[in-house]
Amino acid sequence: MRVDVCIATCRRPRGLQRLLGGLQGQELPEREAPEVRVVVVDNDPEGSARDVCEEARAWLRFPLAYVVEKRRGIPQARNTAVATALDQAEFLAFIDDDEIPDAGWLGELLRVQQARAADAVAGPCLPLFEDGAPDWVTRGRFFEHPRHTTGARIDYAFTHNVLVRTSALAEMPALFDERLALAGGSDIEFFGRFAQTGRRIVWADAAVVHEWIPGSRARLGWLLRRAFRVGCSHTWVERWRRPRRRSAAWLFANACWCLVKACALLGLSVLRGRAAAVAALRLGCGGAGRLFALAGGSYEEYRTLHGG
Repeated sequence: MRVDVCIATCRRPRGLQRLLGGLQGQELPEREAPEVRVVVVDNDPEGSARDVCEEARAWLRFPLAYVVEKRRGIPQARNTAVATALDQAEFLAFIDDDEIPDAGWLGELLRVQQARAADAVAGPCLPLFEDGAPDWVTRGRFFEHPRHTTGARIDYAFTHNVLVRTSALAEMPALFDERLALAGGSDIEFFGRFAQTGRRIVWADAAVVHEWIPGSRARLGWLLRRAFRVGCSHTWVERWRRPRRRSAAWLFANACWCLVKACALLGLSVLRGRAAAVAALRLGCGGAGRLFALAGGSYEEYRTLHGG
C-alpha cells in the first residue's frame, strides 16, 4: 500500500520542521507496512520551505517530495498536493503545517479505513497552546471540535486530519474550490460534495493530531474575526453548493436569528462569566458574517499568517 502524507505550508518553517519530526516518529505495523512518502507543497512563491525540506531529507525515514505552488491560496496548494499524489499513491493523508501527530496517527487512519472500507477517514484535532492560554479560553473550549465514536459515518471532514482514497478523488468532477483561495472553507465545501455523492467518510477517534495555537490566536479579537470569517465562508458554501442550495431568504433569516440569540445570551453572560460572553459575541459575529456574505462581501482571513 502506498500512502502520500501531504502538507500545504506557507512561511512556517518552525511548524513544518516540528511536523516532519512527528512524521518521523510514526509507528506503523511491521507486517505489510505501507510505503509512505511525504509531499510538501510550498505556497510561498519564494520557496521558503525548501531549506527545511532539504535538511529533513538527511534524517527523515520517508522519501520527501517538495513542490512549489506559486499561486497564493489554500485550495490551490491542496489541489497541487492531490495532483502530485494521484499517480503515485493509493491513499492521501492531509495534515496541516501547524500540527503534530500522535505516534499511531497514520496507522490508525489506515486501520479504520481497512476495517470500514471507507473512502475517507477523519480524526480529531486537539489544541496545544504555545504560550499558555487565558482561563476563559480553555473554559470556553473555543479551539475544540466535535468528536465521534470510531467507525461512525459523518458527512464532513477537514484537511487538518483526513485520509482519502485517491481513486475517489480522481472520480470527483471538481476538487477544492479555488475561488475560496484565502477565505477558508474549501475543505468543508469539498468534503460536503464528496459525502453527497455517496462516498463513505468515517471517524477514527484514536487518530489524533495536535494543533499548536500561538498566542496571537488565543485572543478575543482573533476569535471574533474567525467567527465572522466562518459565517462568510459557510454562507458562500451553503448558498452555492448543490443540491443543498439554501435560499437567500433562509440564510438572511438564520443570520438575524444568530444576532438576536447573541444579544440574549450576552445579557445572560453577566451571570455566567467571560467565556459565556465571548461565546455570545462569536455567535453574533457569525451572523454578521452571514449578512456580509449575502451582501456580496468576502473576508480573506488567511492573508494574515499566524505562527512560524
